[in-house]
Amino acid sequence: MKDELGEHGELGYYHAYLRLKERLVDLIRVNRCVSVCDIGGGRSPFLSLDEVRQLGLAYTILDISQEELDQAPAGYRKIRSDICDARLEQIPERFDLIFSRTLAEHVRDGAAMHRNVLTLLNPGGIAFHMFPTLFNPVFLANKLLPRKAAERVVYLVRPWARRVPRFPAPYSKCYGPTRRMQRFFKDLGYEVEQYRPFYGTDYLEGLPILGAIDSIFTRFVARRRSPHFTSYVWVTLRKPRS
Repeated sequence: MKDELGEHGELGYYHAYLRLKERLVDLIRVNRCVSVCDIGGGRSPFLSLDEVRQLGLAYTILDISQEELDQAPAGYRKIRSDICDARLEQIPERFDLIFSRTLAEHVRDGAAMHRNVLTLLNPGGIAFHMFPTLFNPVFLANKLLPRKAAERVVYLVRPWARRVPRFPAPYSKCYGPTRRMQRFFKDLGYEVEQYRPFYGTDYLEGLPILGAIDSIFTRFVARRRSPHFTSYVWVTLRKPRS
């Protein structure tokens, strides 16, 4: 279990981050995607312009903030919109692949987000999301604590986070691969290709007592492959061709 949860372990949260781009690029290549949409990419698109050119992509950033889009490098296609807005279906663009990374926990209505993504996909298209999940204790506390209190806790364990903008995180539809969530995506009209769980976080590593308790808890739930107490997931969904 130590190897599986360590920095290079396939169950640990490090893997969810370290292999994220590799997984995305693999999906693009295997599925021969050309049109790609980065939801919430804002000022920091996940793929650089060099990577976009190498992969031969028409790469679009969709973000709710015009200020964020304005700070993205020139050369990207940009759409200012809320991914939860029903009016998104009126835009003419459709995509082979739509993805998000640590965005889903911030949207106000997860069901609306995933419905809109399905609408914006070409038939046979892929949706790929990476997000933190309830009921990991750290993220549950972040959801339940008043915003100011949650910020003080975060700044205590991560002083550098004061330099990073923080956004509300309702965690709407952000859960592990439970039967209920599998059914949720299928009922929307998706085919679920992968719902991959990861365990643990680094939020409590600098706090000896809480960190030790968190480590014991993480090993317990990871050993059982719990779908309820994951910390992050990769979700890969496909829009049926017909």
